[in-house]
Amino acid sequence: MFGAIGRFFRAIGYMMSGKIDASTKGLNEDPNVVRARFDDLLQKKRGSILQVRNAVAGLIRNVERKRAELGDTKEDITKKERLMNGAKAMAAKIAKGKTKEQAQQDMEFVKCMKAYQDFKSSLDLLLQRKESLEKDVAQNEQDSKGYEVQLQALHRELQELIDERERSVADVAIARETRAVGEAIAGIANDGTADDLRRLRESVAQAKAEAQVTSRLAGTDTVRQEAEFLEMAGGAEAESEFMNDIFGADEEKSPKENVAQKTEKQTLPE
Repeated sequence: MFGAIGRFFRAIGYMMSGKIDASTKGLNEDPNVVRARFDDLLQKKRGSILQVRNAVAGLIRNVERKRAELGDTKEDITKKERLMNGAKAMAAKIAKGKTKEQAQQDMEFVKCMKAYQDFKSSLDLLLQRKESLEKDVAQNEQDSKGYEVQLQALHRELQELIDERERSVADVAIARETRAVGEAIAGIANDGTADDLRRLRESVAQAKAEAQVTSRLAGTDTVRQEAEFLEMAGGAEAESEFMNDIFGADEEKSPKENVAQKTEKQTLPE
């Protein structure tokens, strides 16, 4: 029993899924829906590109900051080296003419020596910092260039997606109209339109026949025939007048009149 109930609910789920799929298919064939879905994808792509661009910008700012710090560190190194050299020169001046033990008893000499040692310790730290900054700057510059290349590729993909959107919208619109025309043509034999078209043509033929019959009964055909006869008569008279003007009136006389005229001509005295 429980198995049957489970199959029943699964069947309902399949039916609803089929309806949803059919509805989705219909929506996907709408050019406006296709454009809207592409616009959603483009918006997401633009958001991703914006995140990458901000990350690259932050990396570039970090590189510039470390480069500036590296420049300051180099200046500090140069300064410490000069201080060391100054402390050494000052100690040498104080120790001049004295033994080592005597110089170490001199407070000014000890002061210069301590200063030199402090400068040396600071210089060692600065040199380590300089080396670390140079590595960081080099690595960050390499990373930023790679990210810039990727960002350019993302921009190209975005433009290609825009082009694909326009092509897809056009393809869907053309396919939709083509299918509609095909379904209309194929449906002529299936949806009863052929019978409707036949009955419509018969109605038109019937109307024309009835109009002809009505015209004959009303005498309009007789009037039309008389008009044609008069037109032909007028044409015949015009032709006769034309022939008389060209060949003379003798051509219009009867044969007997022509014979009498010839006889009179023969009986005239010479």
